[in-house]
Amino acid sequence: MNQKLQARAFERVASILQPGEQPVTATRAMVGSFSAGRLGTVVSQGLITAGAGAVGHALSRTKKQFVVLTDRRLIFLPQTFLGGPGTGVLGEVPREHVALAEAKMGIVSLLRLAFGDAGDGVTLTFPRVDKKNAEALAAALAPVPTA
Repeated sequence: MNQKLQARAFERVASILQPGEQPVTATRAMVGSFSAGRLGTVVSQGLITAGAGAVGHALSRTKKQFVVLTDRRLIFLPQTFLGGPGTGVLGEVPREHVALAEAKMGIVSLLRLAFGDAGDGVTLTFPRVDKKNAEALAAALAPVPTA
């Protein structure tokens, strides 16, 4: 993804950012829920809606999304027909409730994000053209090692 799309995504969320909140990275992705039994987790629409608020509800309607990670939250935007960030927020999850559960990089890259302790989360799938964006998002969400 080029820098223009990322800059446009940052512009789309600028009006909803809290004072001092900074965008970290943005990328387009196919968004889905964890499949039953994956990583020992069973996710139903009810759990997603209860654990992640509007994100779970949005997942059932919109697969192609734009994901913006800030220093405080993960924000989901619709994706336009041409693949850019759309207007309006589909959902958001506080950063402290988002954990990188799994990352697989390849021709099709995959990130599994867990939301809190309720066992819910999302799977983000990236085509080859967006592999660097998947890597950047994974790096930003990776836990900081404690020494």
